[in-house]
Order: sequence, then structure tokens, then C-alpha cells
Amino acid sequence: MNTTARTRAFLKIHPLFGAVFLVELLFLAAMLAGSLRPLAEISIPLEEMTQQEDGSAVSQPMTLSAGGYRVTVQYQAFYPEEPERTDAQPVATLRFASSRNPAALQSDTITLTDTFSTVTARLWIGTASTVNDLTLTLAETPAEGQTVELQSVTLTEQPVWRVTSLLGWLLLFAVVDLLLSVLFLGQAPRAPRCGWGVVLLLAGGIVVASLPYCADFLYTGHDLRFHCYRIWAAAQAIADGQFPVRIFTDGFNGYGAATPLYYCDLFLYVPALLYNAFLPLQTCYQIYVLLVNAATMLAAYYSFARIGGNRLYGAVAAFVYTLCAYRLTNMLLRGAVGEYTAMIFLPLVALGAWAIARQDRPQARDWLPLALGMAGLVQSHLLTTELAGLFLALFWICNLQVMFRPARLLAACKAVVAAAGLTAWYLLPCMDTLRNQKVMISDVHPAPLQSTGTYLIQLLGFFGFAGGGSGEGTTGDMPLTLGLAGGLVLVLALWCCLQRARWQYTQETNRQWLGLRGSLALCLLAMWLSTTLFPWDWLTNKLPQKVIDILLKPQFSWRYLAIAAVLIGVVAVLALDLAESVAPRLARGTAIALVAATLMYVGVFYSDYAYRQGTMTLISTETVTDFPYETMGYDYLPAGADFSTFARVEATTRDADVSAAWQGKGMVQCRNDSGQTADVDLPLLAYRYYTATDAATGTVLPLTENEQHCLRVTLPAGYSGTVQVRYTPPVAWHIAEAVTLVTALGLLGWAVQSLRRRRQPLRKKTVEEEKVYV
Repeated sequence: MNTTARTRAFLKIHPLFGAVFLVELLFLAAMLAGSLRPLAEISIPLEEMTQQEDGSAVSQPMTLSAGGYRVTVQYQAFYPEEPERTDAQPVATLRFASSRNPAALQSDTITLTDTFSTVTARLWIGTASTVNDLTLTLAETPAEGQTVELQSVTLTEQPVWRVTSLLGWLLLFAVVDLLLSVLFLGQAPRAPRCGWGVVLLLAGGIVVASLPYCADFLYTGHDLRFHCYRIWAAAQAIADGQFPVRIFTDGFNGYGAATPLYYCDLFLYVPALLYNAFLPLQTCYQIYVLLVNAATMLAAYYSFARIGGNRLYGAVAAFVYTLCAYRLTNMLLRGAVGEYTAMIFLPLVALGAWAIARQDRPQARDWLPLALGMAGLVQSHLLTTELAGLFLALFWICNLQVMFRPARLLAACKAVVAAAGLTAWYLLPCMDTLRNQKVMISDVHPAPLQSTGTYLIQLLGFFGFAGGGSGEGTTGDMPLTLGLAGGLVLVLALWCCLQRARWQYTQETNRQWLGLRGSLALCLLAMWLSTTLFPWDWLTNKLPQKVIDILLKPQFSWRYLAIAAVLIGVVAVLALDLAESVAPRLARGTAIALVAATLMYVGVFYSDYAYRQGTMTLISTETVTDFPYETMGYDYLPAGADFSTFARVEATTRDADVSAAWQGKGMVQCRNDSGQTADVDLPLLAYRYYTATDAATGTVLPLTENEQHCLRVTLPAGYSGTVQVRYTPPVAWHIAEAVTLVTALGLLGWAVQSLRRRRQPLRKKTVEEEKVYV
């Protein structure tokens, strides 16, 4: 039977599905036909705006068809006399609105400041919608003596949005059709090898973790605006041709920011690329969180299932870990993107250490999780990397007799080399910059950790309310607890300890017991380190300053809860596996109780979070005016820089015979008629590796640092032309990038070969008979 005949037979059996499929095809065909129409460009007639009683001005209603539009606003802000400036001042706001079809319109309020004369933003009209009453409201907010002149407002439809929208609907229909076919059509699908329970736990956990992001707004978080700024700035830098991104060229009003050299943005390239595909910024972030939740659940499941040797219990442990209290606090209250991204990789680090310790001759599948886990940690959150490295060292020290074997040492070295290769592109520039560039945080010693620790009533509390921060005492603190499920895991581990005589009858249960004992010990240590009971202040007075700086780098002692959370997962899967060997009903009942306890905590947390947490929208952002300076990573400015520097974006000179006009994107038009060399101060922060050349001849011009810690270019006598300033990383950085590329390609090649060999019978691996103490 050919394809056409099979299709006809299928449609006869399932006519409703055929009807749905036909509707989808017609919808996509209509979208494709609509994407072929000419791109719209509308200039709003400002002279027809009418004044309102509140002083605002409203445009005449206009019609706008479905699409994504770039809004370009040109204006001028005037002062009678130039005042002393300390910050950019808002002078007006613009707001688009539709009274008849507000749901079809997506656009934020556009803020105009006296720093710029052109501002860009974004606006969307929903698919298959047309807004016939779109209006623009101008509300001026000038300072005393200041006037604002709105010169033009233009809406230009973007072709990239047509492609993005079409692909998005196509993907949505494909997912819907797949779910319909699996759930309702034909015979029941064959059960996957891991079982339907595992699939439901993994999928359900991802959905539950992502529920707060299924909205047309974002819930606020402590650091959320900073990380959204990082996404926005990375997108702008990629659009300017940077890859990898080293400098946020549009940061601090175009003065630039070296944040990526200190805080790796690799994983944020995903939402950044989506933003460049013209998705709203908040949608890019929501998709990123969904992907992180899925990656966390799958990485945890793979790791815990291999550690415990049981897929179902591995899924239960992954469910508990992905929805644990500390991760929800990081993700929903703190908006700590780097830290909750790093929690993807902690289970892989635990698996790598476990697998190397257990195997007599560790293979690539044993040491590779450690390499990938550490590489992921480095490129997401350096502070979590430090915590993981500390506990990894403790694990190896406690198992020195077992680990100090040639095959295991070789496997560990391979993991180190692979991790170093994968992170070389970031680590070398980071270390180079830390060593040679003084920034705001260079000479700042970490504060003591003891006052930031948790109290037992917090740590062992079953539930936590959504909200709060971090400070002394417990009043006003955010949830810093193991949660109800974490407490149940500790109770199960205690039961296993009391039943330890049972685990010594077989080699397998004895190994599991030794692993449980060691993991529980490390988990309790992590919990102790996170509390006020650990003597951090005493250590500060006893140890050398260099050691203290390393120990206090985490900033808050409660960050050790991330380590405790992953070890709770390890303890859970090992304890359930041990209980299964002697009391299957107890083990399965406890697994159900863990899932129920996790859902109970999440339900209580969400019910509070949804009604108490503040909200915000980041839809039309396309200019830096939407981000206060404090959200741009002030810590990474050159030492001594001041916010007042960024209030004026212009090239300046002290010589009346020298002229300089800043054109943006590193271009400055200069003329030196002074008869001698002359200096021009540029609106670019003085980070290393900037070079200045004449745009026409390529002649290199000297660059120095001025009193405001910005770049100063020296012009030769009689110079007239355009100076091009570029950020030019050294050759060593490019070599590091090549090392990372070769390492990644090598690992990818190994993965392809491994998939081919999986079709062949696998030889049985030998297992070390020695004891693993931790």
C-alpha cells in the first residue's frame, strides 16, 4: 500500500483528526499567503495629535494589520542652559493602546530620556488580527526649564517576524498532532522501556515547574531585570557581529560593559537568538526557563537512575530535585538565572564522581558526566562551581584508597582535560581579565557568611511562603528550607541507617549502603554549612586572608543548599533502592509519599506566589533606557567609574580647534586644526583590547584611559577623518576558542560512534569489589 492509500485509509478511520489536520493546513496556508504581502511602514502624523485635559497628546486612530513592528522615535530634548548631570532624565513616555481589541496588541510604555535623540522599541499585532483603533499617547515629563520636541514616530514591519510566527505555529501544530495521535488514535502505544510512570513523572514535573511562566507577564524576582538585561545585551552584541560575545556594546548607554568576561553568557545565547528572531523579551525568557526545567529534569533522571540502578526511583528523585524548595526560591523569587541554570549540572557531577569510584576501569560514559557537569557549572555560575569543587574534593579525599588507582586517576584526568577544553574559550579571557583589569569588585573582600545562614526552624520547615529576601534573623526571609519532601528523604535515610545490618548480606546492597552513608554525611555537612551554626566568623579570624576570600566567595552561606538539594536526590534514590530489596511495599509507598509531599509544597507555594508576587512586562524593550544602571552589572565597571559619566553620549575635546562628532558603534568623525596632537574623549569605558584606527587608511591611533575611566584617542596634527574603535581580543583568546571547538567536535564524534556501537552487544563491565566509603 502506497503513502496516498495509507493516508486515505487513516482518514476514513479517523475523520475528526482529518478535519483538524485540514484546518491546520488551511491556517498555515493563509499565514503563508499573508506573509507574501508587502511590508507595512507607517509614519504617525504628529501634527494631528489632540491635547487632553491631563496634558497628554493622543494621535488619531489608525489601522494596523497582524505582524511585528519596529517603532522608531526621533525627538529632541532642550535645556535653556546645560545643567550639571548625574543621571539620564526621563522627558516623556509613549504608549500605544487599542480600546476595541487590547488583547491583540503587545507593547510596553516607551521611555524617552534626554540622553538620546532616537529610541527604538517593538510592537506586535497578534496573528490573524487587525487593530482598527490603534492610538499613540504622548505624556511629557520634562524637568524644570526643559522642553521636548517629538519629531517623528515610524512603525516598520519586520520580515523576520513573519518567518518566526509561521515556524512557531507549525511547531505548535506538530506537537498537538503528536499528542492527539498518542492519546486518542489507533491502538494504545507500546509502553516505553522506562515505563509510563517514569514518563508521566518527568513530563509532569516539567509542566508543574513551568506553570508560573505560562502567562503574558513575568513575576518579579530579585535579580530578574539584570538577567533580562544580559539577554537583551547579548542579543544586541550578536546582531552587531560578535560571537562569542565579549563586550555588551550597548550597555550603559553605549559605553559598553565587560560583563560576559566575568559572568559567562553561553546558555543565554538561546533566548538572545530568539530575541533577534523578534520574539518579545519576556517570551524569550519564558522559553529559556522551560528549556532549563526540561534539562534539569532529564539530567537529574539520567544521573539518579544510573546511581540507583532503578529508573522509576530515579524519576522520583529527579521529580523531588527539580521541584525542591531551594530551586523554586532561586527560580521564582530570586530570579537567579545563573544559579538555577547551574543546578542542571550538579546531578551530572554527582554521577561522574560516583561512576568513576565504582568502576574498575572507568569508560567514557563514566567520566564524561563529570566533565560535562563541571563544564556546565563553570559556564553558568562560578560560585556554584566552587561549592561543587569543594565537595568533589571531599569525596575524593574520603575515598582516597579507592580512587588512587591508575585507571581511575586516568579517568579523572580525562574528565579534567575535557572540562578544561570545553570551557577554555571562557576561562582564559576570564582569568586574563581578572588578573589585569581592575573593576569595582577587584579589591572588595567577601563579607562574613555566618549572619546570612539559615536557622533550624527554616531549614527543617516543611513549607515556605512566597516572598522575602535575605538578612539577619528570619523575619522577612525567603524560603530557605529542604521542604516536606526533603524531610521525608532524611527520615527514610535514618530508617536505612537503623536497618544497616540488612544491607551487608550481598555485595550490591552493601555498596548501595556505603554510598548512601557517604552521601548522607556530605548532605548533612552541606546543611550545616548553610546554617548559622557553622563557625564562619571563627574561621575568618583564624585563617589567612587568601583562604578566607576563597571560602567566603559564595557571599551567602545558604547557597550550600544547592549542594544539599542534589545530595538529597542521591540519598533518595539509594534509600529507595535499598528499601526495595527488603520491603518493596514500603519503598513504593515512600516513593508515592515523596511525590505527594513535593506537590504539596509546590501547591502551597504557588497559591501564595500567584497572589502576592509582583508582576512586570518586558515586551517592547529595544533600548537601554528600559534598564536602570543598577541592573547592568555595576560590579564589572572599571574601578572608579561613576554613573554620572553615562548621562551624555558624545565625544568631547578641550581644544577649540578640534571637533569630534560621535556617530555610534565605535565611529567618531574628527578634525584637528590645532597644529599639534590633540586628545578626544570617547563615550566608551576603558576596557583592555580596544584599538583605534583611521577608517580610511587603517592607521593605528593611540588609546589611553582618561580621568573618567573612558577611552581617549590622540589625533595627529592636521588629522581629518573618521576614527573606528573596535574591541579586538588577543590571539590567545582565539586559540582558546579553537580548543573548545575541537574538544566539542571530538566529543560529538565520540557520541556518534557510541550510538552506532549500541546496536552491537555490549560487553559486560566489571565492577570494583572494594568498598566505597563516601
